[in-house]
Amino acid sequence: MQNFLELTDVSLKKYNTLRLDAYTKRLYFPLNQEGLVEVLRMTKGKQRYLLGKGSNVLLTKEVYPEDVVFIVTTHMDEIRIDEEELVLEAGVSLSQLTWFAIEHAIDGYAFAEDIPGTIGGALIMNAGQFEYTIGQYVHWVDVYDDARDEVKRILPDADFFSYRNSGFKASETILACGLRNVGGDELENIEKVISYKKERYRKQPRNYPNAGSVFKRPQKDGKTLFVWKLFEECGLRGKRIGDAEISFKHPGFIVNLGSATQTDVLALIECCKEEVKKHFDVDLELEWRVLD
Repeated sequence: MQNFLELTDVSLKKYNTLRLDAYTKRLYFPLNQEGLVEVLRMTKGKQRYLLGKGSNVLLTKEVYPEDVVFIVTTHMDEIRIDEEELVLEAGVSLSQLTWFAIEHAIDGYAFAEDIPGTIGGALIMNAGQFEYTIGQYVHWVDVYDDARDEVKRILPDADFFSYRNSGFKASETILACGLRNVGGDELENIEKVISYKKERYRKQPRNYPNAGSVFKRPQKDGKTLFVWKLFEECGLRGKRIGDAEISFKHPGFIVNLGSATQTDVLALIECCKEEVKKHFDVDLELEWRVLD
C-alpha cells in the first residue's frame, strides 16, 4: 500500500486560507507518519513547505519553481487515547482535537476549537488564544530529523515553548505528539467552546478569506502592545491595496476581497510596517510564515 498521494501542476488556491492563487509542480499528501517520512526522504535537497490546513502562511510566488515541493498533512488525522495521553498525528486539526476531547470528557482544549490549522503547525508556532497555548499541554513530540535521517522523540522542557514560538529546529518535521489527558465535564467544555467562538466571531472578520493575525504583538519599554490599536491610531483600518485590505472589523487582519495577489498583500504588509515604525518607532514582526 502506498503511504502518500502525489499530484503534479496544481493550483494551491484552495490549500491556503488567504486564497491566493499559486502553482506548484508537485504536491504531496502523506496518508500517515510513514508516508510523510517517505516524502521527506524522497524530496531531500528540495525546498519543502508543509501546509497543513494552509492557515498562517503567505504564498509569495504565483508559480513556484520545480525545486520547491508542497506537502499537505491533513490526511494524517489519527487521534487516540493511549495510556492516559492524547496521541495525535501532525495533520489533526485543532477543531478535531477539541471535539474529540469533549466527546471523551477530557478537559482543557476548548480554547483551541476555533483556531484554524493542524496540531503540527500549532506546535511550531505555539498557537493559542486568551491565556492558553498548545505548548502548555505537550508531553512529547515525535519528529523526523532531516539532518540525521532519523525519527526521534522530543521531551520539551519549560523553556521550549514561548509566545508564538517553539524550539523545533529547521531540520525537524513534526510527525505526532502526546498531549495531557485530564478529566473534565462535557457540557461545561461545550459552553466554553460556544463562548470562545462567539467572542472570536464578534471581533474577527469571517466574510472574507484571511490567514489569521498578521503580526505578533510587539514589545516596547517592557510593555506588550496591541497591533490593532497601533493600526487604528495610524489610520490603517480599511487601508486597501488592490484586493488586499486591512480589515474594517479587526485591523489585525488582512483580508482578500476577491482577487488579491501576492504583490497586493506584500505591499500592504510593507505599508503597515512603515506606518507603525514612523508613528511609534516599533518594528512589526510577521506571525505568518512566508513561503518564498
